[in-house]
Parts: sequence; structure tokens; C-alpha cells
Amino acid sequence: MSQAATTIQAIYTAINHRDIPQAIALVDEQCTYEDLNFSATFMGRAAVQGLFEESCQAVPEDLQFVIDDVTGDDRAVGVIWHVELSGMAFPNGRGVSFYRFSPESGKLIYARDCVEPTIKPGKIAFVIIRWVTPLLRYWLGRQISE
Repeated sequence: MSQAATTIQAIYTAINHRDIPQAIALVDEQCTYEDLNFSATFMGRAAVQGLFEESCQAVPEDLQFVIDDVTGDDRAVGVIWHVELSGMAFPNGRGVSFYRFSPESGKLIYARDCVEPTIKPGKIAFVIIRWVTPLLRYWLGRQISE
């Protein structure tokens, strides 16, 4: 198993035990953490610690992250995961994440979490994209020319 996979498993284990100091010890001071549930990016270890603390306080203790698959090398891994409540799969509780580790510190330097959406638009998403694309092209064209 790669060093990055071992480290990310340690972070998940610490979060599942609500041991924020143990999890944050594996996060680089300059970490950038993008959780796509949030509009803002968490910049720096202190911001990531705040995210971890708030997340752990907001959910029941028996809500646990389970890694289904992890792949990568010593510097970056992709993770497929799901959430369980008292050992049972939580509805709409799946996700994928990408993690990169600093070559200098060996700690988490970048993360992006993509959580399963509660509302699944299906084929309607294609219709919305077709409607919105001309507007975006127009708006982006105006931005470029200004």
C-alpha cells in the first residue's frame, strides 16, 4: 500500500474516532481543502481543522466514513467512500475524493471532496446545460472582451 493511501486511511480513522488532533497532525500548514458542499475553499491547516471540528460536532458519533476503494501512488490518491450510520449505509452518503500530499512534509496539501447530491436531476441536467450554455458563452465572451 502506498504512503499516501496509508496516510489517508489514518485521517479517516481519526475522523471516525472524532480525534481531530490526530487527523490534523497529518495535514500540512499550507493545505487547500475543497469540499464541494461548500462555496468557499478552506485554506490552511487552521481552516481545515475548523471544517473537521464542525463536521464532527454536526453529525452523530455512529456516523462513520467507510473507504470502499483507494488508488494512487505515494503523493496522490483517489478514494471512493460511503457513509454508514450504525453500520448501515446512509442514504445519499456516497462520494469520491482526491488527495495530494506534500513531497516536503508528507502531509495532506490538497483535497477535493465530491459528495453524492441529494437531488438527482438525471437527464434534466442535459437540458439545463443546453439552455445555460449559450448564456454562459455570451457572458464569458463579454468578460473576455472587457
